[in-house]
Amino acid sequence: MIKVESVLRIGDNSGAKLARCIKIIGVGNKKTATCGDVIFITLRKFISSKKVKKRTIYLGLIIGVRYWLVRKDGSCLKFFANRVLVFNKQYKFLGTRVYGGIAKEIKIQSMKEKKDRKSFQKVVSYSSLIV
Repeated sequence: MIKVESVLRIGDNSGAKLARCIKIIGVGNKKTATCGDVIFITLRKFISSKKVKKRTIYLGLIIGVRYWLVRKDGSCLKFFANRVLVFNKQYKFLGTRVYGGIAKEIKIQSMKEKKDRKSFQKVVSYSSLIV
């Protein structure tokens, strides 16, 4: 469960290392976010020679949380770290590689009919493992 002011690790090669959640995007007044949700992030640690810049707000797609994820079939899933991928405001993925596995909920989220979420299908193809 990701809340506002949570510190997250970056799971791609966009140049960022750590990020902080600013706001959770969603329907209503959501207090927490899980795998497959989109949040606003700012960068805390990054490599200055890459695509990302200081004092810029980015969108982040949560790909793994340290909280137990219970699926409808009864299986449980837990990651070692809270991880997020970096997108710009137009939902364009800033990395070219995804490190580690991603949750199956992201693939399900990308199948839904929303024009902004179509770029999440590219992330699914970049990842080496879908858990």
